[in-house]
Amino acid sequence: ATINNKYRLYIKTMINFRDIEYILYAAQSGSFAGAAKACNISQPSLSIQIKKVEDRLGNRIFVRSKKGVKLTSFGETIVPHLINVQKELKAIDTISQHMINQPKPHLKIGVIHTVAPYLLPRIKNEAQIQFSENSTHQLVNKLINEEIDAAILALPIKLMQLESIKLYREPYYLVSSENNPMLEQINMDNMLPPEGTQFLILSEEHCLGQHMVELCNLRQYQHETGDKYRATSLETIRQMVAVSNNLTLLPALAHRHNDGLGYRSLPKRFFREIGLVFNNQTPHLNDIYSFADEIKTLIGNAINPQL
Repeated sequence: ATINNKYRLYIKTMINFRDIEYILYAAQSGSFAGAAKACNISQPSLSIQIKKVEDRLGNRIFVRSKKGVKLTSFGETIVPHLINVQKELKAIDTISQHMINQPKPHLKIGVIHTVAPYLLPRIKNEAQIQFSENSTHQLVNKLINEEIDAAILALPIKLMQLESIKLYREPYYLVSSENNPMLEQINMDNMLPPEGTQFLILSEEHCLGQHMVELCNLRQYQHETGDKYRATSLETIRQMVAVSNNLTLLPALAHRHNDGLGYRSLPKRFFREIGLVFNNQTPHLNDIYSFADEIKTLIGNAINPQL
């Protein structure tokens, strides 16, 4: 019953901004004709609209006569309230217009090290976005602490307060120095490097390094060789592979022509999923989804370069 009463009260008092203007102009001028002229509508239209308001409220606001109109006691009671409402609505409109004309706040987007150098140079005209590069662990902490608005990470990220939008699926390529016969000798079932070569992998702070170990079943190899085959960045690995017999995996966006490397396509299971991760309490949800759509459009076929 309480809910129904509240609903009826809402219906009764539902007066829009134009209704308030009609009433106040009529009260000020003492004439529906004068009010209609000030509001730039016909007198019958204004009279009909005020009558609708009176019917909703269940009380007459004006006494009508041939000489014009004047406020009833009810009308005199509500006019000061209507004046206050009009002032507040105008203040809200002013604030709204001011906010529309303000430049949009910068989105703060974090990007993992193994994506940033290959994706960010492709992004154009992103003046309203502030990018920062860091490890997955650091970026997740920044998201939780609301220090950044979103982060481009390898999925999945399994935390209740974080949500994600899939951006693209990026295949890996088996890479060696150009024309290195070792590239064709590796067994795709166990991915163990042939004798006389090593598998170079990123250090442990990079999720891509651990992903390589899991994809290529290199745990035993990792145990036997220790950390001597690990490096701190993909670009370090690229240079090391180019001047040696060693092998590695590179994500598709890291592919370059004429870089001294040979690329071999891998089975479909060798890929990573890249997504835009954000705190589910973010106030910038629309901007984040718009940015995600831009990245999806931008990448297009770029993750399938012609080798």
